[in-house]
Amino acid sequence: MKSSKLIIFLLFIITIGAGYIFLAARVFVPERYTQDDFFRYQLMTPDVLKKVPRVSKQWYFLSQTDEGSGLKTNEIVFTNIKKSDVRALIEQLDDWVNTYPQRYETMNVSVEKSNGQLEIRVIHYDMDETK
Repeated sequence: MKSSKLIIFLLFIITIGAGYIFLAARVFVPERYTQDDFFRYQLMTPDVLKKVPRVSKQWYFLSQTDEGSGLKTNEIVFTNIKKSDVRALIEQLDDWVNTYPQRYETMNVSVEKSNGQLEIRVIHYDMDETK
């Protein structure tokens, strides 16, 4: 009887420990989600990225926190971009970033190639001031 209680208690402690490690490690892994994921979109996406002009029919969001510095980056990534459209779309997004009313927001626009496809990213940086 005592040994079965001890085994159940140890399994409980191991489960709690494994769950804690999983959740703690997950904080520092980029979280990918779409606007259709209502709760993640509402909770994780800064207002500034919600207002970014949609320059493609396909996009997703990334959210990541750097463990050491506390720097949090949120991105909107536009996919299926034609090479001929890249320059005009970058100019459109750069103009939007440069005329955004809250100048204290730190953002930039970049182009990357992923799996042979061009992606345009608008990245929002948010520094944790408590670190």
